[in-house]
Amino acid sequence: MTADSYSSDRGFPNPISQTVRSLRTRIVATVVGSTAWISFTLLYLGFWAHGFSLVQNVIVVITSLVILFGTIVALWVSYGFGLARRWVDW
Repeated sequence: MTADSYSSDRGFPNPISQTVRSLRTRIVATVVGSTAWISFTLLYLGFWAHGFSLVQNVIVVITSLVILFGTIVALWVSYGFGLARRWVDW
């Protein structure tokens, strides 16, 4: 009998399983987001950047990096607040 089946038999959620699932989702989102950003940057610089000046190209890359960073920070801050809430309630 595993810990998941034991806790689900009693009607109690398993906090370890919920934490691991939440953590796994954020790790996958971080890796996928970073890979998508690198792909976007390479495609942009390879195919679409020819009509813009160097300053405009740098601004596009930095803006996309700021958007990626903000999204990843929001994911991890929400995880941290959720983890802190569990510790406070405990």
